[in-house]
Formats: sequence, structure tokens, C-alpha cells
Amino acid sequence: MAQIRAYDHERDFKAVERIHYEVGWLEGKQDAKAFKKLVPFLDGLVYTLGEDAECVVFTSPGGMRYLQADLDMSAVLAVTTSRIARKQGAAKRLTADALASAAEGGAEVAVLGMFEQGFYDRLGFGTGAYSRRVRFDPATLTVQRPFRVPKRLGKKHWRQLHQALHSRQRGHGGCVLHAPQIVRCDLASVDALVVLGYCDGPDGALSHFFCGHAEGEHGPYDVYAYAYQSADQLFELLALIKSLGDQVASFTMEEPPEIQLQDLLRAPFRNRGLAEGSRHAGYHRTHAYWQARILNLPNCLAKTRVDAETLTFNLLLTDPVAAHLDVRHPWRGIGGDYVVTLGERSAAEPGQSAALPTLQASAGAFTRLWLGVRPASSLALTDDVQGSPALLASLDRTLRLPAPHLGWDF
Repeated sequence: MAQIRAYDHERDFKAVERIHYEVGWLEGKQDAKAFKKLVPFLDGLVYTLGEDAECVVFTSPGGMRYLQADLDMSAVLAVTTSRIARKQGAAKRLTADALASAAEGGAEVAVLGMFEQGFYDRLGFGTGAYSRRVRFDPATLTVQRPFRVPKRLGKKHWRQLHQALHSRQRGHGGCVLHAPQIVRCDLASVDALVVLGYCDGPDGALSHFFCGHAEGEHGPYDVYAYAYQSADQLFELLALIKSLGDQVASFTMEEPPEIQLQDLLRAPFRNRGLAEGSRHAGYHRTHAYWQARILNLPNCLAKTRVDAETLTFNLLLTDPVAAHLDVRHPWRGIGGDYVVTLGERSAAEPGQSAALPTLQASAGAFTRLWLGVRPASSLALTDDVQGSPALLASLDRTLRLPAPHLGWDF
């Protein structure tokens, strides 16, 4: 008989390890060793058929920056189902259960990296903003500033790297994960690791760095994590990357939210054409790889401060997660009727007012609107948002937000 219960490391690890091998998330002893060290520090739920776990969800507490406010976040790090438990609804039920547990524990938002768009919409998630991954010749960077000799770091410095990521400069949407063991696991599976940085923090703490994989003599170097606390530190890192251009032919990294890297590249189109067809060919690839959903609407709205004229409206909100929740959970999603106020003081209160305009939306679509992923008028064309043209225009004016940028790939 199928059952959902908390992950027990001693009892469940072998079955969970098998699942991760079956789905291709573990590929060798090094991966398995790192994974085994990580999972005791995560929140886990398993779906069993008989005695063995056949589906597992791991989450971790963290935080998300919303403009100047900090939100408690639950990061869904892994949802994996074995070969024999497919099409049983296990992943949806288990993820819904994990969301309910997180919400009941105080999490205000949830974020995950999606395997494909559509599946997690059924649990109230909405697609996040685009991010841009850029490959470029570091020698073509036009940054003109001195840089100091960096410190060479490695896998043993996982705690310092986590602290630097945690204390980095974060804009709207910037996320942190609280468990440093997540960084240890990420580093363990990387061969030819390159980590260079500077220790300008209090008591010599690591302040800014980049971390990635170095392929061969001339690269590409694939940067998958970096952190800085100021624009000056960002440009020191870019100057450091430029200095490697006498040997390394290409770097790949996610574009920092504060700048357009193309502004700092010499003749980007010409150089892209010259390298076309090679493994060092330059590119800009744009994709939305993450999704988010509100777990506690009143709390999220109470922390929303927008510099705009106050706007008040009815919100008729649907949340599909309720259909997948076990009755034992008091949290049933965020569906319901609310009176929402947006402005210097925002709020979401249960009820309706006949004197106010009305917006109808799903949990995922409203999360996208609230985060600033897309304006209301755009979401009305492509997502589950309905309202009068006047209300949509007012929402467009009120929620003029920077594009949310996670800054941490998980």
C-alpha cells in the first residue's frame, strides 16, 4: 500500500540512492558519496510502495529578497521517481505534501528548478523570469581596472564559499540556501574545479569569487557560481577573468543582473562570427529555468512595498495544489477571495467588496505578477489572469519591478 512519510536516512538511503541512479542524477561513486553526506541536512519526504521508497522530495530552507524585504523560502531541490512508480501521481502528491509542510513551518514562498514547463503548474507554480547565459572570449573584455592576485580555493573551502554566497549583493528575487552542505555536494561532483577569489570581508572572510569547471588547456571555462558585495568587486572579478584570456579562449557564465555583458565586450558580433562552429563560439542563451509560488499570501503582501499610488482590488484566487493535498494538512494552498491593497502599505485580507474591480488569477499566475516576471496585461494574454482593461493597466503601473534574478542555481 502506498504511503507518504518523512525520509529516514538509515532506512531509506539505499532506496533513494537507487532512484537517483535510475533517473541519471548520480553517475559514479564520487556523486553518491557527496549525495550521502548531503541528504541528512535536507528536509525529505518519501512515497513508498511496499517497504521501499519509490519517490522522494528534498527541500531546504532559504530566503528570497523581494525589493528590500526578506522572505522565508523553501527550495525544492529534488523530486525524483523510480522506474516502477511512474504515473501514480506520486511526485505531485509528495511535492504538495512538502509544500504544505514548508508553509506550516513558516515558509512564505517556494522556488524550484523545473525539468520542463507545465508539470509544476499543477501545484500552483508559475514560471520565473528569463536569465541569460553568455559565452565570450575573456580577452575581448573591455574592463580597464587593476586587479589583485587572487586566492586559489578548492573543495575544502565549501563553508567559505557558502558564506560568501549567503552574504553576497542580492537584488530583487535574489535567493540564498541556508544549508552549507549543499555547496559541498555541488563542489564534490566537479572535476577540474577552478575557484578564484578575494578575502575582503570581516576577519578576512571570502567576499567575492567565481567558481567553475575548466575544460582543457584553452577552456571553455564554465562558471556556475559567483558572488560579490559591490560593483567594484564585480569589476575586479571581470578584470581577473580578462587576465586569463591570454590562454583561455572562452568563458561561459550567467549574466550578472546589474549589467549587460555585451556592453563590456569588444566587437562581440565579429568575434562571434570568427569562432562560429568551434566549441568556443560565443552566444547569448536566454531561458526561464525556475518557477516560484506564494505559500503565504498575507505575509508576502505585508512585506510588499511599492512606490506607487495605492491600488485596491478584489482577488479571486484559485490554487490547484489543494487537489493533491492529504486531509491531514491544515494548509490548503492560497486559493480564496481577497481584498488586495498594493502601495507603500500592502495587504491581502479575506473577503470581497462590491465597490472594487476584480482580478481573477491562479496561484502561479498571481505569483508571476507579484514578482514582476511579466506585467498584468501580458499575463492576461498568456496565463491565467483575467480583469478589466482598466484594472490591468493600473496593475501595470503599480507593479513596475526589476526582473527577479535568483543568483543561485538549484
